[in-house]
Amino acid sequence: MSGKPKALFGSALLVFFLLPAVAEAQEKPFQLALVGPTIQLVDDDTGIRGVRINLIYGVNRSMKGLDVGLVNRTLGEVKGFEAGVANIAEGAFTGWQMGFVNVTDGPFLGLQDGFVNITDMGEGVQWGAVNSSQRFSGLQFGLVNFAEDMYGMQIGLVNIIRSKDRWPILPLVNWKFDD
Repeated sequence: MSGKPKALFGSALLVFFLLPAVAEAQEKPFQLALVGPTIQLVDDDTGIRGVRINLIYGVNRSMKGLDVGLVNRTLGEVKGFEAGVANIAEGAFTGWQMGFVNVTDGPFLGLQDGFVNITDMGEGVQWGAVNSSQRFSGLQFGLVNFAEDMYGMQIGLVNIIRSKDRWPILPLVNWKFDD
């Protein structure tokens, strides 16, 4: 083979082997899951941009849009509205998480609205019976509120901000507005 056909053949092979990887990395507009990752329309390593319906349990790489179901799990970033019995975001979350249990492992920005709300680092509002965060900026409103460190206010029966020098545990209202 001369130079031009070799280059053309090499390019064709490259496209043949790389095209499936590029297609897998793209986001899909719709997901329907019964029990993920085995019984769902779109593979778990694919992101969803649009609507995801998880009848029992669904899992995807990322989620942008409307996410509803019993158990909604995302391995990476979530942006949008998430409603379910349990919502689990293993990456960053921006938007509104509404469910019985809401968990975000990455940075959280928005509203967590549920019986139990847990985030590593958050900014916004946690509204529920039990709210917990390692670092939180904003408002925690619930029966029991816990923050390792906080910039903002807690309203509830038991309010704990462990990084406070004076009165880290207070009933009804607790606050910290300094570093």
